[in-house]
Amino acid sequence: MIRFTLLLFALFVLTLCGHAQQYQTKLVYSCDFSNSNSLNDWVMEGPGLASIQNGQLLLYSKYFEAANQFFKTKGQAFSGLGEDYYHYVEAAMRQDIGDAVKDYYYDGIFRGGHLVYWNTFKTPDNYIIECDFQSLSDNALHMLMFSCTGKNGQKVFEKDLKKRWGVAAQYTKSDLYNYRISFFAPGRGSSNMRKCPGRHLTIKGKDFTLLNKMQPHHLKIVKYENTISWYIDGQLSFEYIDDMEGGYLKGGQTAIRVMVPAKGLYDNYKIYEIVRPSDQ
Repeated sequence: MIRFTLLLFALFVLTLCGHAQQYQTKLVYSCDFSNSNSLNDWVMEGPGLASIQNGQLLLYSKYFEAANQFFKTKGQAFSGLGEDYYHYVEAAMRQDIGDAVKDYYYDGIFRGGHLVYWNTFKTPDNYIIECDFQSLSDNALHMLMFSCTGKNGQKVFEKDLKKRWGVAAQYTKSDLYNYRISFFAPGRGSSNMRKCPGRHLTIKGKDFTLLNKMQPHHLKIVKYENTISWYIDGQLSFEYIDDMEGGYLKGGQTAIRVMVPAKGLYDNYKIYEIVRPSDQ
């Protein structure tokens, strides 16, 4: 069930720029994935599969099994580093779409199979994203994308932007502006944040999802002006102050990105506007 609430207010204590400050938050978007209508505000890019399973969003690539066949053969799990599984995915995709598989090449190398699942709601400039996550695979990698816009601040579906179908460079080295936080990377051990375009690695923090890999986790991004804080299960993984040339990103759309070897459940996706109290 999707609902927009304009009258819900709560006090939320944030640590921004090293100082504990109190802010008022307003719930502006909520999706609990209670039924198939919950997917009406989401748009898939890439060969992804999205469905409702027991009141949660089940999200994975159409070529998940092809990638995992590689890991079963090798007797190992995908760490999030390296791309040895790609030839299995390319073969499976070629059976489906033939020579059109060439669209999934970047710099002459196959890079397809991944998905990006966009939420159509555009956040205010200062906001909090919260959701629940549970991995259904030992393999990496999951990401949350936020403050996503075109160069001129337009929504990501505007016709003047380049077409995309899940290939990483279309989101990191093209005409989209965004932040992205990756998590559930067993071989890497860290949760990383990048700023795009340019795929700039801005900060790393502890990936608390790996402490109990197959258990549910609560994720939270707090974005206030140029400060971004990333929490997993209430624990601060990192706080980043964006002072890069060109300025920090403001409001935009959000998305879930899932790499082809990964599979997971998402639930209780909420966006709050941060409203600074008038007496501060």
